Amino acid sequence: MLELDGFSLRHLTTPDIPFVLQLHQHGGNRLLVDLPEETQASAVFLQELEKQPWAMLMLVESGGQPVGVIANGLTSLVSLNTYVLAMFKDPRTATIPLALYTRHMFWTFPLNRMYVQFPVIDETQPYADLYRAAGFEQEGVMKKHQAVGGRRYDVAVFGLLRQDFDDHWAARDQRLKL
Repeated sequence: MLELDGFSLRHLTTPDIPFVLQLHQHGGNRLLVDLPEETQASAVFLQELEKQPWAMLMLVESGGQPVGVIANGLTSLVSLNTYVLAMFKDPRTATIPLALYTRHMFWTFPLNRMYVQFPVIDETQPYADLYRAAGFEQEGVMKKHQAVGGRRYDVAVFGLLRQDFDDHWAARDQRLKL
């Protein structure tokens, strides 16, 4: 378990799946990951995700209540990159748990870069702000890359290098420095 500033992160377990499904329907979260709607199919999806190299699926709690989930997948052992999957009830308040998770990933594995991508839509703007606050930089935009509701949308790509994470947090909060 990881803890900082009233947030705790623990391993995501099967009994947490109903919360994950509920969270997936909240705000722009449904646009961040293609999660099956049925409980059993979601459990299988998450079990398969957890089988990937260096995968870490965590439930985020605040005040003993679940407020989000963070995972990673599609890790490349050649480039040492991993894709981040995060959903929160309120991404505007999730900088510390995302940074704590990111620090733990960089601390635990020899990763060089973490990245995420999501459609550029009003509903996902809080996630753009969240990733920036945690030290991620927007690396580019893939034009008309994702279909949402029958329309094509641009997709923002955010990434964070290990050294940039350390520099970012060394200047903001020494507790998160690598």
